[in-house]
Amino acid sequence: MNMKQLISATLLCCAAVLFAGQVYFKGDSAKNPLSYRCGEEIVFRLSLVEDGKPLAGVPIVWELFGEDGTRGKGKAVSDPDKPLTIKTKLSKPGFVYIEAKAVDDKGKQLKGSLPLCVSAGADVDKIRQTVPEPEDFDAFWEKQKARLAAVPMDVKLTPVESKHSNVNCWMFEIKSVGDYPATGYISMPKNAKPGSLKARVHVYGYGYGSVPKQDNHAARGLLSLSISRHGLPQGKDKQFYEDQRKGPYKSFGFRNNQTAESCDFNMMILRDLRAIEYLKTRPEWNRKDLHVTGGSMGAFQAVNIAAQEPAVSSAHISIPWCANLGGVRDGRFRGWRPDYTPALDYFDIVNQAKRIKCPVTIYIGLGDRVCPASGQFAMYNVMKCDRKLTAEQSGGHRKVSPKSNKYTISATEAK
Repeated sequence: MNMKQLISATLLCCAAVLFAGQVYFKGDSAKNPLSYRCGEEIVFRLSLVEDGKPLAGVPIVWELFGEDGTRGKGKAVSDPDKPLTIKTKLSKPGFVYIEAKAVDDKGKQLKGSLPLCVSAGADVDKIRQTVPEPEDFDAFWEKQKARLAAVPMDVKLTPVESKHSNVNCWMFEIKSVGDYPATGYISMPKNAKPGSLKARVHVYGYGYGSVPKQDNHAARGLLSLSISRHGLPQGKDKQFYEDQRKGPYKSFGFRNNQTAESCDFNMMILRDLRAIEYLKTRPEWNRKDLHVTGGSMGAFQAVNIAAQEPAVSSAHISIPWCANLGGVRDGRFRGWRPDYTPALDYFDIVNQAKRIKCPVTIYIGLGDRVCPASGQFAMYNVMKCDRKLTAEQSGGHRKVSPKSNKYTISATEAK
């Protein structure tokens, strides 16, 4: 068995253990969920299973939400011989969602069962952002980077233990704009030669704890940079970060959004850029390979970084947050995100994505109600770089979705 086969077998075993004895849905559409057109009938098919086997006689309730205002709901009983079929249409480019759950005789979600959220889109290639980008978008970012350049790059490195004997790891603290420094971890193979290492940068989703060291990548021969979301000291106990969550970082990103300079996101992105600025000074970096990756708010950061840092050579973003924030004005699903203000347009990943020049791979879940799919396609459709998007039909924001189909689209830009 080769490594690829071993990994596949391991994932299948993990999935089998994870969903053993659990009741869950298999949900899809009658054809590729990204291929429907406005006015065309969209057909969803839902089956309720346990251990992969169809269940009979279990009550199901479902609701339908379309971005064109279409609504619907219904009840059914699971039939092992016939999937529940739900039909609808969309009158404008966007997505329609089905949410379903198995219930008991009191109408409560059936104990031990997983709900389903699945969607399909119509004319997804025509989805665009709702609010035009600010006329001074580029001028704003040039000003912010000038502010950063005016701050001396004072660096403090503290050696920390790595679980890998062939790796050196340091906790870093680097002065940046604002009250908090850029913090995190940098690691690399011991005795790395000048110009020998590719760089991998990790940025993280919403949360408050210490970030991972990511020294496993250094053990495989990379220069690894792991950046804190908030510029907080790393390696503290759980109570320290809980105090920050309830104190100075309470409602991070959902406050101070009256002006672009006052946004929490502005300071966060500038800290990211400062940390990467330091990485670029490391003699071990090969001066050409700099990959950035993140999920959710980490993907939000990764898009902002890739747009504003020319040295980024490739990026992978997963379930990216804060795409087409002004879309709520046009009936787009809100998801979980700050209330829209014009100041947020300077960080909206749709606006930043237009400026990315490196290749990008994207993963999204079509069942993700935190980061709705229409925002992801508003981003994808305006990108001018080589890009590949993989959409998992009932993939959510965090939950593993068993037996969920994946669909891929890609575009190559002429150089």
